[in-house]
Amino acid sequence: MTFKENPPASTSTSIVVRAADPVSLQGAEVLLRRSEGTTLLPVDRADRADVLLILANEVTEETMAWMEEASAVSSNPGMRIVLVADRISRPRLARAVRHGLVSVLPRAQTGFPEIVEAVLTSRAGGAQMPGELLRSLVEQMRTLLNDPGGGVLPGGFEGREVEVLRLLAEGLDTTEIAAKLNYSERTIKNIIFAVTRRLNLRNRTHAVAYAMRVGAL
Repeated sequence: MTFKENPPASTSTSIVVRAADPVSLQGAEVLLRRSEGTTLLPVDRADRADVLLILANEVTEETMAWMEEASAVSSNPGMRIVLVADRISRPRLARAVRHGLVSVLPRAQTGFPEIVEAVLTSRAGGAQMPGELLRSLVEQMRTLLNDPGGGVLPGGFEGREVEVLRLLAEGLDTTEIAAKLNYSERTIKNIIFAVTRRLNLRNRTHAVAYAMRVGAL
C-alpha cells in the first residue's frame, strides 16, 4: 500500500502519528489527510515533523521511547509533541516534557476536531494540559528547584539510561537487558539510540565509557 501525503503548503503543519493500536493509527491518519493545514509524514521521516501526535490509552515505556526517539532524530528545533491518552504517571510526564511534550488531551473525552486544533496550535506555541497534570508538573519542578541534583545524574543521563548502560557494561546484550528490565528489545535499542544521539556519543561502547568517566556508573 502506497503512503500518500497531503500536498505540502507553506503554512502546513507536518505531522507524524504514533499509536498504541493499528485502528487508532489508521483512523488518525485518514482524518489528518483530510484536514486543512496538515501534512502527514511517515514515521521514517519524523526528523522533519513539526508535531509528533501520540495516541495511547496509557503511557508506557514504549510510548516514552517514541518521544525520546523523535526528540533525538529531529532536525526541527520547534518540534512539539501532542499526547492523547487517559493515563500518564508523574515521572513520565516530567520526562515527556523534556522531550517536547506541550499538550495532553484526555482520550476518553476528546474528539478529533479538538485533537487537530491542539496539533495546529502547538506549532504556534500553544499548550494544553489538564489541571491535575499541570499541578503535578509544577510539583516536580519545585522538587528539582529544592534539590537540583535530585532528578539529574552526572553527564546528563536519566535513571533509566543508566540502568541500561550498567547492564551493557556487565556484558548483557539488548535481548537480555530487555528481559531483565521487562521492556521490549526495541525500547532498549531506542534508549541506547536516544542517549548516544543526545550526548553526541559514537556508539554504545562509547556511551558506557563516557558514563563511567563522568561518574554515572
